Amino acid sequence: MHILLTNDDSHSSPLLRFLIDYLRTIGDVTIVVPKEEQSWTGKSITRFRPLHVDEIKLGDTQAFCVDGTPADCVNLALYNLVPEKPDLVVSGINIGRNTGVGFAISSGTIGACLEGNIAGIPGIAFSQDLASDVFAYWSEYRGFRPEDVNQLAHQAADLFPRITDYLLDGLCDEPVTWNVNLPQQPAKDCRLTHAYLGYSLYDSCFEPMGDQYRHNLKSIRPDTRPDSDGEVIKAGHVSLTKIDIREIGRMG
Repeated sequence: MHILLTNDDSHSSPLLRFLIDYLRTIGDVTIVVPKEEQSWTGKSITRFRPLHVDEIKLGDTQAFCVDGTPADCVNLALYNLVPEKPDLVVSGINIGRNTGVGFAISSGTIGACLEGNIAGIPGIAFSQDLASDVFAYWSEYRGFRPEDVNQLAHQAADLFPRITDYLLDGLCDEPVTWNVNLPQQPAKDCRLTHAYLGYSLYDSCFEPMGDQYRHNLKSIRPDTRPDSDGEVIKAGHVSLTKIDIREIGRMG
């Protein structure tokens, strides 16, 4: 299996290494990732400036680094950088959850997989829910404390084989995206649970700073119904949500 790996938190994300190490045990991995963090870029494609691609090393792994969006990374990979079309696009692990429609359509992690779907390739988008103090530490220091890295690595090592064995057994035969959210703290009976994309919304994304405005999301209205993706991970289970762009086309 040939896997194209990307993310929206850039090549410096400490969670990217988890996927690199695991995916190399199940297939050949090509890595094309953004140079800078591209959260909240959705499936946007760069239009009005040229893109630059560098070849870098991530530990012992060769990778391409693009000064663009996750969707740029996937499109460049498919048509310019990779000689053979991959079998699967994997994106993540996103630092923070991607639950609810308001966040899913804004997510660069998911947007990368949707770009692959347009080319007829299935995708799996991984996101990791984090405790508020862990996320705050990341936001300030752009890293994780050693104890948090160890915990997240242990959880990933336990959950990745279960998730990929399940999804790759027929569920990734079509060009759809599986939005996979990993819980902060897996329950003792942690299950892979099919969940719907919650009707989670938000209000203002910006706050004034002098004569400018800066992104600062403060008000979130989550979907609290028990089968929503957000509630599934809140209960300590892995949420699996199928996003099929072909369904959007059928609505017209």
